Amino acid sequence: MLTPAGRLGTAGFSTGLQWADPGEAIRVAQHVSGRGDIVRQPWLTLPEIAVLVRRPVIVNAVADLIGPDIALEGGFLLTKWPGADFRVPWHQDGAGVDMELDPERSVTVWMALTEATAGNGALRVIPGSHMHGYLPTRREDPHGGQHGRALTTDVPPGNLSPVVAELAAGQALAMDVRLLHSSPPNTSGRPRIGLNLRYVAPGAVLRRDGQEPHLYPIAGPSW
Repeated sequence: MLTPAGRLGTAGFSTGLQWADPGEAIRVAQHVSGRGDIVRQPWLTLPEIAVLVRRPVIVNAVADLIGPDIALEGGFLLTKWPGADFRVPWHQDGAGVDMELDPERSVTVWMALTEATAGNGALRVIPGSHMHGYLPTRREDPHGGQHGRALTTDVPPGNLSPVVAELAAGQALAMDVRLLHSSPPNTSGRPRIGLNLRYVAPGAVLRRDGQEPHLYPIAGPSW
């Protein structure tokens, strides 16, 4: 049985949010590159990212989806270097080993610091897959990469076709935290750098281990 579509509609994502011109985005990418393939909670260690996560155009877009009280539940700065075996399997951002996000009170924002294209490892998303709800997870099979075995899930049967979510540097994509997405290795000649952010409203985080979530307040008086 399919669940309601939610505020991002039947597709479960939207593109074209412009948070900077390409030149500014690429300058930020140059400042933060070289810190590792994955930098978790980069707003705590990189001043440039701490500014980006509060950029008004992003915060306003998030507020339109989940309300004015906003915090970061998690996220990372991710660099895919040319030729590296760095792929991300099909998964949903809102479900983890010890937590689950309420899709009505959370949203993922993916910000392109460099362009994201079919050739350099842009996101593949499956429109409408969020309406299948959260799916069972497992550890991915070993594939020779250097980033461990991520949580993944199987794509449900039916007429679900992935599309490439290409973005110019300085653009962002918003997606339902249940939306299935993945990304292949970068086969281009230049790095692909993106920022994945999970924004939440009060009460959005269910911790299965009984622990309090570690949230980073962004806007609103409820934190």
